[in-house]
Amino acid sequence: MEKTCEIFCEKNALADFHTEKYLNRVVTSPNQLVEKIQIFDAGKDDRIMELVKLLATDSILKNDPDKEFDELRFAVDDDGTNILVIINKSEITGAVDIDNMYEFASSHCDDFKDLRDDEDVVINREWILNKLTEEEN
Repeated sequence: MEKTCEIFCEKNALADFHTEKYLNRVVTSPNQLVEKIQIFDAGKDDRIMELVKLLATDSILKNDPDKEFDELRFAVDDDGTNILVIINKSEITGAVDIDNMYEFASSHCDDFKDLRDDEDVVINREWILNKLTEEEN
């Protein structure tokens, strides 16, 4: 992550990606890139989506404490429902409908700045955990 940020975001970056038209995000895998594109194509905020992933993780583990999974990844199913795909050992093992969860999370994120004014380029689980820690303090 640090090397990627250095290449694309620091003062000696290979190119200037700071424009009005594009949001800047740093990801380190093709799956993360696809997910970011799908989130924005669905008209969602990736910052809120990270909060939704935390809420969904809590809900999944509360309902099935023995459930094992490596990650939750945003997707849109065939009927247009926003979901988080549950992935364990590179296999899809389930999915969670998140439309209501996303609306709940977005209604409680008044402190997030406008998406285009946010300087953060790494939006992931670590980022949302840090934000929530800041809020507690």
